[in-house]
Amino acid sequence: MSALVLALALSVAEELYTTAEQEEKDLSLAAALHDYEASVAADPSNRWVLRANARARWLRERSEGDFAPLVRLERVRRDPTAQRDARAVEALAHDLEAFPPGEVRVEARMFVAESYLTLLGRPIDGERELDALLDEPGVKTKGDAAIRAQAASRLVDIAMARGDVAAGKRAAARAGSGSAQLGARVAQWARRRLLERASVAVLAIFVLAGGAAAGRRLRGARVTALGAFVAKAALICVYLATFAAVLAGSYEGGHTMPFVMLPLAVLPIAVVARAWALAGASSKGARALRAVFGVVAVAAAAFLVLDRIDVRYLESFGL
Repeated sequence: MSALVLALALSVAEELYTTAEQEEKDLSLAAALHDYEASVAADPSNRWVLRANARARWLRERSEGDFAPLVRLERVRRDPTAQRDARAVEALAHDLEAFPPGEVRVEARMFVAESYLTLLGRPIDGERELDALLDEPGVKTKGDAAIRAQAASRLVDIAMARGDVAAGKRAAARAGSGSAQLGARVAQWARRRLLERASVAVLAIFVLAGGAAAGRRLRGARVTALGAFVAKAALICVYLATFAAVLAGSYEGGHTMPFVMLPLAVLPIAVVARAWALAGASSKGARALRAVFGVVAVAAAAFLVLDRIDVRYLESFGL
């Protein structure tokens, strides 16, 4: 008799689960929530209990407004063309302002923001929605925390793209539990931008100073000596670039471009340094100053190359 009762309970539980799945597909969400929970209650050991509990929890967390906001959002999310349709996205952006505060309004804002940013090419509108999302009242769910962290990260990306350090720091501070990690990322990026400006300044001063000295005093035999040096230096740099590229390419996943560009970036610095040495003062102090300046210029060029090509190399140095 007990076996028959268990079999009937299992049959009822599975039927309720199947019904709830169909109701969720049909956007009868209140009924789906009821039947998911009823399925678990009918037989807590049925094979669908984990899935039923998960779907019931997901629906409960988004039940504000008697499911009307979630139905509105799901209709758009289930339409494969909606995210590329400006009118559909604008209509959702308008309607979500009337949604009660909660998980659904947060998710709807994220949907609209991503549509504007990635598919519709409207970064200002996307940034506005992300700002509004982070101003939403907090909802104590993992999903809400994850979306807020994602929104803050997207705002940081936007700030970094336009070089706005202050905006990046403000966005990182709004990331909630992930603010420390995101703040560290922004701080690292800000340091790189400072080093970028310093590197450009160093190279500009180096070229101007060396070029001015060479322009004033490089004549006759010194020009011939510089020409011979350029030919040798070019051959050496091409050899180093080729050898380094082959060596890097021999390793799985090796990135050859930094090893190609570094010798090529050093070549003009070496030429300017040699021209400056031929035309400049010959005292020990002057030679030492030029040597130090040349080393700094090479470091600046290396930083710019790695910053443009693959920042992972800079990260290994803590930059």
